[in-house]
Formats: sequence, structure tokens, C-alpha cells
Amino acid sequence: MRHVLLIAVLLLGVQPAMGQGLCPEPVMPNPLDGAAATADQMRSAMAEARNFIAQSGVYQDCLSKEVEDAKSQAVASGQTFEPSIESSARSKMDANKKQQERVGATLDSAMLAYKNAHPN
Repeated sequence: MRHVLLIAVLLLGVQPAMGQGLCPEPVMPNPLDGAAATADQMRSAMAEARNFIAQSGVYQDCLSKEVEDAKSQAVASGQTFEPSIESSARSKMDANKKQQERVGATLDSAMLAYKNAHPN
């Protein structure tokens, strides 16, 4: 019982390292060979892509909130806001947007290959 409480206290006290945010980056789904895929695999790939895009929205919102929180904290403490926080968040958001585009294009290609391989 003591170990459980100790672990809980340690976990609650863990703070992210400087520059390491609390926003978990979504993992891109694996590409699918549409020509060799089954209908179930295509449905699964579409669901994974939708999930990735939804998680990406949450991720980008989280990054924006981290920036706003850092700005508020700087104002409250009378310190200047570190611009690198915002530029880092913008870079992460831009990279994530490109990943979303890549997931969409990959899924479109897989769907086209699936339709060509299964014309019925």
C-alpha cells in the first residue's frame, strides 16, 4: 500500500522538462497498399486516418493553449514572454498539418488503387 501511495505522489509531482510540453503528438497511421487490401482493411485505414486527423486537431489546440498559458504566466509573473515558445509551437503545428496532408494523399492513393483492383 505504501508503494502505491509513493508512486502516486511521485507521478503527480512530475513536471515536464523545460521546452517539453504536455501535448502528445499523434502517430501517423501506416500506409496501406490499396491494390492488395481487403474491404475491411480499407475501412480500417479510413477510420485510422479520421482518428489521426481528429487527434491532430486536439494536438494543435493543445499547443495553442500552451502558448497562451505561457503568455499569461509571463504577464502574471512580470516577466517577458519567450518568443521561442510560440515559434516552436508554430513549427510543430505546421509539421502536423503536413502530416495530415500526407495521410490524406496516401489514403486517396490507396482508395484509388483499391477501386482499380476491385472494380465491382
